[in-house]
Amino acid sequence: MIFKKFLRLHLMQSFLSWIISLYIKICYHSSIWLVKDNHIVEKIVSKKKRIIICFWHGNLLMTPLCWNFNKQFYMLISSHPDGRLISKAVSYFQIKTISGSSSKNTLSSTKKILKLINENKVIGITPDGPRGPRMVVKKGISSLAKSTNAVILPLSVGAKFKKNIKSWDRFAFVFPFNKFGIVWGNPIFWDDNKTYDNHSKEIENELKRITKLSETFVN
Repeated sequence: MIFKKFLRLHLMQSFLSWIISLYIKICYHSSIWLVKDNHIVEKIVSKKKRIIICFWHGNLLMTPLCWNFNKQFYMLISSHPDGRLISKAVSYFQIKTISGSSSKNTLSSTKKILKLINENKVIGITPDGPRGPRMVVKKGISSLAKSTNAVILPLSVGAKFKKNIKSWDRFAFVFPFNKFGIVWGNPIFWDDNKTYDNHSKEIENELKRITKLSETFVN
């Protein structure tokens, strides 16, 4: 009986993740996409820098599709059931995931992340996830930047037609036949003269800046 319940749960998760991936695909292909400051990423990639991409948890739905460069993209996803659902959904777009969390000042799954960064893979992190507070960057990403010497690339995706769900992150549910604006922020490097607080605040301020910019970009 327990096995049957587990099987039904697994099948339901697989079905829901497929539905989510299909919806994302429809939104992607039916919409207009505008990109701002793409040259920033091109320059960093051409220099073969180690890269960590960061974006707000509430902006998660369409963000994984913004990476169109010749480097494998991994996302740090919560190990909770909703995280596993997202992980399955983005797998349809050849995006691989790492099960972990940024809920504390140090990221879980750090060993796995370090290994991937050293292999020249790109890591995507929501520095205010998985439980918030909303739009507040935790120090774990700064610790990771220091230990890997990776450049932080802030990213925001604005949508003309969206509905913010009443969740802690005000998750942006977007619609098909939309207008999306991808905005890349200024690269942020670790500096030994900075503290973790200084570095994480710099990331936070840049993310907030480009979030406002991406929202005006599509209107």
